[in-house]
Amino acid sequence: MRDFVNTVEWQVDVDQWESPADVESWFAQKAGTVLSDVSASDLLLLRGLREGLRALLLMNAGHAPLATSIDELNDALGRVPVRLEFDGSGRLHIGSNAGSVVATAFALILDAVDVARVDGSWSRVKACSRDSCRWAYWDGSRNFSARWCSMAGCGNYVKMRRRNSPGKAVSDVIPLDGGASRAPTLLDVAGRAGVSIKTVSNVVTGATHVSDVTRARVQAVIDDLGYEPNLAARALNARRHPR
Repeated sequence: MRDFVNTVEWQVDVDQWESPADVESWFAQKAGTVLSDVSASDLLLLRGLREGLRALLLMNAGHAPLATSIDELNDALGRVPVRLEFDGSGRLHIGSNAGSVVATAFALILDAVDVARVDGSWSRVKACSRDSCRWAYWDGSRNFSARWCSMAGCGNYVKMRRRNSPGKAVSDVIPLDGGASRAPTLLDVAGRAGVSIKTVSNVVTGATHVSDVTRARVQAVIDDLGYEPNLAARALNARRHPR
């Protein structure tokens, strides 16, 4: 399940699933399951499940979910025909209705989530609290207090930032749940729309080489989340890297 969530590495904006064929290859290698004729819409649904699970892992790490993220996850689940079934040993499994490729994929991942929930390990699976990372990791600490995918990586980065700027909040750290919804970021839009961070940036800046279908999908997510680009940061970046 962690491997499933980590098929995209937001820190470097690299997605292992660029095409339906990539999904088929991943499930064959990681789950030993043959999926054939995965469609573009199946790919989008699986990306939606991936980011929905990431939202849950962020909640495991103590963060408030982004507005509508759980609704989006439940909507994706409602589109896929999965079912409950018992095996010969009496264990309850999440299975899929015959003939649905995406349901087979959903069932495998959801069954792994259910196993973790039943054995009590689910709460130890979290997503990194560094906003630009959000990598899924296992919290092996005694008191369930880990917040970073790696202390040598993201943890050390945040520690050094705080040391160099005492008293100031580190903007790249997702705040703990204080009862209020956090503001959406460019990464939230990318994950929800099932596109790269670069694609979202191109839509925001008005680049012309984005297809009309993708542009409309990204814009719909921007409107739904109420995302507001950081215009000051964009202006600073433009001065540093003039065309």
